[in-house]
Amino acid sequence: MKYKFQITGPFILNSINNEDQKYLKLMFDDGFERKLSKGGNWPAEYAQNLLEKAQALINQSVYIKTSQTTKNWDSKEWMCDIHAQALAEKRIQLAGELKPLEIIDKNDSAEKYILVSTTNGKSFFANIEPIVKYFSNENDLLDFSNSFEKDFVSAWSAKNARLKGLPNGTKRIRIGGFGNRTKRNGFRVVVAEVVTDETSEAFKFFHVLRVDEKVDKEDYLSDAELKEVSLLQSEMENKYPKSYLTWV
Repeated sequence: MKYKFQITGPFILNSINNEDQKYLKLMFDDGFERKLSKGGNWPAEYAQNLLEKAQALINQSVYIKTSQTTKNWDSKEWMCDIHAQALAEKRIQLAGELKPLEIIDKNDSAEKYILVSTTNGKSFFANIEPIVKYFSNENDLLDFSNSFEKDFVSAWSAKNARLKGLPNGTKRIRIGGFGNRTKRNGFRVVVAEVVTDETSEAFKFFHVLRVDEKVDKEDYLSDAELKEVSLLQSEMENKYPKSYLTWV
């Protein structure tokens, strides 16, 4: 499935209206109130996640993400996510440097494949383009993206991250999903850290190489799957700039 998102901004987030039973509504300083459905085609958890994010960003400058997958939804009326200006502009920069990324048309955005997870002053950015074909519909992709952004920093640092048989700088970690999904029945992902000129305790960059099925799967990666990860790392040398291929 092809995924399309339009990124607009920056705008100041002026106010939050959560009184409507059907929509979460955010007002921005360009004079437009944008909304996200609390159900229907969008799982209710997405609106709750956006509400929590918006409450921390009130009166701050943000960029708005609007889905364009099913049709060209009006970006002055609809939204599916927001990000703080500094993080959004870093995503835009990384997307511009990390070629090739699939762009469908002028309404699409390369940064759709760059996720960022933040906590305690740390901002970890990750390229998910290698695994996006795993997701058969937009909701699954957004579930993974939102869950990744909430959990990744802590998951990468967790003591139960698995390393056996993987290349240097690569781990298999657990990330919970929305709704009733937890780290036990959420996502298993293989992530490789690369060193850039900016790498520090506060900034790290990763490629997501593999995602497992969202089931309670206890089996570790098989020998064939481990080999597949190593081969993918080699293939990436022809796909991305060398500055984003210096494995830790």
